[in-house]
Amino acid sequence: MNFTETAFTFSGDQQNLLIGIIHNPEQYTGKVGLLIVVGGPQYRIGAHRQYVHMARHCAARGIPVMRFDYQGIGDSDGSPAGFEHVTPDIDHAIDEFLKRTSGITSVAIWGLCEGASALLLGAARHKAVSHIILANPWVRSTSGLARATIKHYYLDRLKNPAFWRKIFSGHLNIKSALSGFLSNIRQAFAPGKALAEKDVRPFPERMLSGLAAFQGKTLLIMSEQDLVAREFDDLISSDKAWQKTIREKISQRIDIAETDHTFSSESWRVKVATSTADWLISGQ
Repeated sequence: MNFTETAFTFSGDQQNLLIGIIHNPEQYTGKVGLLIVVGGPQYRIGAHRQYVHMARHCAARGIPVMRFDYQGIGDSDGSPAGFEHVTPDIDHAIDEFLKRTSGITSVAIWGLCEGASALLLGAARHKAVSHIILANPWVRSTSGLARATIKHYYLDRLKNPAFWRKIFSGHLNIKSALSGFLSNIRQAFAPGKALAEKDVRPFPERMLSGLAAFQGKTLLIMSEQDLVAREFDDLISSDKAWQKTIREKISQRIDIAETDHTFSSESWRVKVATSTADWLISGQ
């Protein structure tokens, strides 16, 4: 299906001038548009070219898509606010998307890593948001990272024959490796202070509240070979409130085999874009 791509500016928080691009198909397959929210300052080359690929893939299947830059990111004005404080910019982007795209009545928001966290920290509360797609949500704390590293890095290495060959060949600095392991052990059992804590509660707790309050449909996309994804799974498995909310609020979970954090190969990008478009089209 053919589509157009239109770049424009619009006013964000503090009246900063933000840059947006809408990928508009000739015919729509439904009434839901897709807004892509990035995880932070990224180049639009390499792995993060995926946002362009996804937008064009979904537009070719009849889903209108908007991409945009937060304040202080890319070509947009202002100073970077950080993922905990971008809700106003996302709200303005949703309003602009609806204003510029006749034929859609609601918006699905897609976010990777910090972008997924930002959705649950406020953006999903916008009255026009009917769907959210969370890809490898960011819930990092110092203790959580240490536990995930021990469980998903060190234990995997112990099972790898190449690791033992390096030890017996003398090519591994055992002192340095042991020091790193012991450091992670200490942090794993330290109190879990969130790295991006700005409120009374750590931001993962506020994310949980945001997911519990959301009344629409939610897709969770997880990479198999990603420590951020494993941290999120570890949080779910260790917290009954998260377990309950995930059961009640996640409409579908898709695990993509072998993928890294940013779905950095062409085949992985296609799988993510196809999964997103299939889910949106079937769930409208």
